[in-house]
This record gives sequence, C-alpha cells and structure tokens, in this order.
Amino acid sequence: MPLLSNKKIILFFGCLTIFFPGAFVFGFPGVMALEWQALFHVNKAQIGRVMFFILAGTGCSMYLAGKLQEKIAPRMVIFTGSFACSLVMAFAGHAASIGQVYLWAFTEGFFCGFVYIPCLTIFQRMFPENKGFITGILNLTFGGSAAVMSPVFTYLLVSKGYVFTSDFAALISIILGTSSALFIRIPGNGKDQAKQQLPNLSLKKTLRLSSFWFLWCVWALSGAAGISLIVLSSSFGKHLGYGITQYVYILTGFNVLNGIGRLICGRLSDRYSKRKILKTVFLLAAFAYLLMPMTGNLYIISFLACLIGLAFGGLFTVSAPLVTEVFGLDNFGKIFGLVFTAYGFFAGFLGPWLSGIILDATGSNFRIVFTLFAVFYLISSVLILRVKKQS
Repeated sequence: MPLLSNKKIILFFGCLTIFFPGAFVFGFPGVMALEWQALFHVNKAQIGRVMFFILAGTGCSMYLAGKLQEKIAPRMVIFTGSFACSLVMAFAGHAASIGQVYLWAFTEGFFCGFVYIPCLTIFQRMFPENKGFITGILNLTFGGSAAVMSPVFTYLLVSKGYVFTSDFAALISIILGTSSALFIRIPGNGKDQAKQQLPNLSLKKTLRLSSFWFLWCVWALSGAAGISLIVLSSSFGKHLGYGITQYVYILTGFNVLNGIGRLICGRLSDRYSKRKILKTVFLLAAFAYLLMPMTGNLYIISFLACLIGLAFGGLFTVSAPLVTEVFGLDNFGKIFGLVFTAYGFFAGFLGPWLSGIILDATGSNFRIVFTLFAVFYLISSVLILRVKKQS
C-alpha cells in the first residue's frame, strides 16, 4: 500500500506534527513560570497573563484557520503553523522582558490554531465511524506531549539553562514536527468519507441556537479552571515547600491524564452520550479542586491534578465530535473555531490572570482560587446537558 494512501501512517504524521505545539503551550509555561518570575522580577498575576496571551492568540486564529483550510490545502496551513510555532520558541529563550514573553505567548498560541483545527477536520473526515476515538488520539498527543516534555524541559532548564532549552525545543520541533506536516492529506475522495446523516447548519443559523452558547459558556468556565493548573502547579508546589524537581509531579500528573484521558473519553464518546461523559469528568474535577487545598501530600495533590487533567482533556476531545453531532461537519472548522473564542478570550482571563490577581491580593490563599474553579466546573456540568442536537 503506498505510503500516503495508508490512513494510519497519515495519522502518525498528524500526531507527530501536533505533538510539539501541544508541549509548547501546555508544558513550557508551567516549567518556566518561576524562572520568568525570578528573571523579570514580576508577580504571580503577571505570570498568569502568559497563559492568557497564549489563549488569546489561539482564540484569534481558530476561526481564521477554519476558513483558510477551505481555500488552500489544509496541510499547507498545518505546515505554516508548525514552522511558526517552532521559530517563536527560539525567540522565547532570548526574551529580555515579560512583555516579550507575552509576545511569544500570543504568537505561539496564534499559530497553534493553524495546526490544531485543520488536523481535527482532516481526521474526522478520514475516520467518520470513529470520530471520538481518532479525536482522542490527536488530543492525547496534543495534551499528553506536555507530560513527556515537561520533565525534559525541567532537566534542560536546570542543567543547560533557559536559552538552550528553548533553542533545543525549536530545533527538534522543526526536524520532527514541521517536516511531517507535508504528509498530512486525505487519501482518495475525502468528501465521500464524510457523508453521514448529520445536520449541516449554516454558520448564521448556528449562532442563533442556544446550544451553541451553552457550549460556548462551558468552554469559558471549564477551560479557565483546567488551564489554570498548568501555571499554578509550580507556585502551589512552592507554596507547600516543595522544590522544582518535586512539584513538577503535579504538572506531570495533570498532563498524563490530560493526555490519556483524551483517548479514553474519545473512545467512550463513540458509544455513549457525549454530554454525560463531560458532566462526569467536570464533577470529578470540581471534587478535586475542593480537596486540593486540604492536603499537603504531594502524591495526593498529584492524583487530584490527574482528575483535573482528565476533565481538561475530555473537554477538548469530546467537544469536537459533539460539535459535529449537533451542528454538522460542513462548517466544523469555523463553528469549532468560534466556540474556541470562549476559551481563547475569556478562559485566560477568568483562569490564570484572575487567579494571579487573587493570589497576590490574599497572600497566596489557594483555597479561594481552587474553590472558584470548583464552582466553574459545577456550572459547566449543568450547562453541558443543555447542548442538544437540533431536530
């Protein structure tokens, strides 16, 4: 079978391409948070804005990526995004101020959308009977990459320094990730593979539906609660008295289930109610956030971080096939891109930015912050049940 006619091989190239942007946005900021704080003499609120700018950049690009893939070859959109993500990683290592870190964050997030949306669209069309599972594989790679790379980033930061860490990340991403983007394409007639009994609502009609806005609010709230732990893991671990080689377990635990949970939730979503799956993981995450400030045990905290990672990964994985189920596949890229604006423009403020402000104002009272995020997840568990397929 020719190389580019084998869907599994093409899926492998897709996973390899999406691996590095995931590591850069989910792993790198968590590892570097305290380094930036010490290097640029900034507070927790200013560090929290790093993730805000990543999400804002992604929010700006998702809809654009959805439109571009309809006009030019999706693999070229992916290639452009991957190459740009790699280049700006080198810029991060030479940042001379927190403002330049914000510029890196926005640019990294922006071009990450150019990789993520076309990959989701291509592989949902290639595997129409297993949308959830395939989306889970992609999201396992995207989110789980940080679990693999966070210890690597930590080791390089301690042993080689900040500049070497970012330069190495940029180089390896270009060699392994960007080059793989050129092999991502739908073999044969991709459109025929996507024909199913699905609604195909216009973008204009979709924006009038309450289901769209319920899902949008879920992404704003649960996205804020989930993404915040990436930045807060280091400061919370340090607050409890742990060193960098210890509190990295919190971030690793989050990212392990952020990755593996995407595969599990994706497989389940092909067989069971997508709304009930998300409701369950949101409730588990709310429970985890309520318990986290009640213990100082690193292993218990890391386990609770796993539950939050599960909810975060489940949000990404199950939402994609849910959007297809409720709104159709024809406008998937643009509709999912618009849903993602909730995560891009609001989750960053409601989560990392706001939590940094609260921690600075309360003398690092993590109980207040974690209780707020538990409430976000509880509200999301109610709203997700209101996202219904249109008759």
